[in-house]
Parts: sequence; C-alpha cells; structure tokens
Amino acid sequence: MPHVIAVAALKGGAGKSTATLALASEFHRAGHKTLVVDADSQKSAATWASQAAAGGHEAPPVVAMSGANLRRDVERVGAPYAFVIIDTPPRLAAEQRAALMTAHLVLLPVQPGGADVWALRETLALVEEARGLRPELRAAILCNRMDKRTTLSASLVEALAEAGVPVLKATLGQRVAFAEAFTAGQGVCDYAPGTPAALESLALAREVLRLLKG
Repeated sequence: MPHVIAVAALKGGAGKSTATLALASEFHRAGHKTLVVDADSQKSAATWASQAAAGGHEAPPVVAMSGANLRRDVERVGAPYAFVIIDTPPRLAAEQRAALMTAHLVLLPVQPGGADVWALRETLALVEEARGLRPELRAAILCNRMDKRTTLSASLVEALAEAGVPVLKATLGQRVAFAEAFTAGQGVCDYAPGTPAALESLALAREVLRLLKG
C-alpha cells in the first residue's frame, strides 16, 4: 500500500496545490512512483498536468476524484504507487473527511496573516475529529509564502508554536518561480534548478520522507 499524504486547508489561497505539486514533483524526480489526486473543484493540479503534457514534460500522473467515495477510490487506484498525494478542497466537504480517513500524514499549509491562522484552527479541529477514529493519523504544519524579513512571518512562527502540532522546518517562500513552474507544467526543480524555490521544494520533500519513515 502507498504512503498517502493529504494536503488540507479550509481557507483558499493557503498554498495547497503549491505544496502538493512540489512534493509530487520531487518524489517523482527521485524515482518514487507517485500519484496526485486532485479532489479540489478548482482542479489546479489537473491543469498543471495538462500543461506538462502539452509541453512534453515528465511529470507524475494526476487523477481527479470527488465525493464521499474518495477513500475507496484512492485505495483502488493508488495501490500500484509508492506515494499518493491528495490536494483537498478549501472547504469542509466530503472529500476533506474522506482524505483524512485514508491518509497517513496530513500537511497543513498556512501563510502569514491573522485570517490564515484562524482558519488553521478550524482545520486542526477537523484533524482532531479524524484522529478520534484514526489515532495513527499524523499531522504537520507547513509555513508557506514566507518572507523572513517581515514581522508578519515572525508572528506566524510564534502563533504556530501554540498549535500543538509539529511545524516543519522546511518552508516555502514567496517565490515567482513557483507560479512560473506551475504555468509551465513543471516542478520548480526542473524549471529553475538551484534557485531558492528549488532548494525549498527539495527540503520539503526530504523532511516529509523522514516523517513518513519515522
């Protein structure tokens, strides 16, 4: 059975798709058979996959899934893969709950800002609800769109210290390369190798792998 990672946030714009595609691209580049499940109605991951195909770029496969049967469908379609990464919708929906009922790890992206921290609390409550049924579910917070020069980013780190959930050391910055790589249908390490965005993406993948193996 694959390692299943759900990327969840109940607020739009938190960076779920950025985190999903960063992880999937790095796992794929490392030779791990990886499947992306696009359960978000915006279909950002599916759009990225279409751009990859149009540009002839090597990329992990992306399949769209929805509804309460997502858990069953992930178990069926994901069986041949080493990793399945689920990009969930930015709202409380059947897909969110189903993803948390099948995932081994849920990543919670959050960006600097009071509204984002407030929304994270709602997402954490959903995770705790899932843990009531699946105590083995692990969770970690990913700080996204960070600018360490700003007091807002520093305030985010302080606020998350009280969340009761581990915060990843790896962070993703406010980088143009992430948006450009998405438009090109590539992972950022292929699109802009050696850049800060590429190094952040690689660090994220390595830390998540350590969490899953720990």
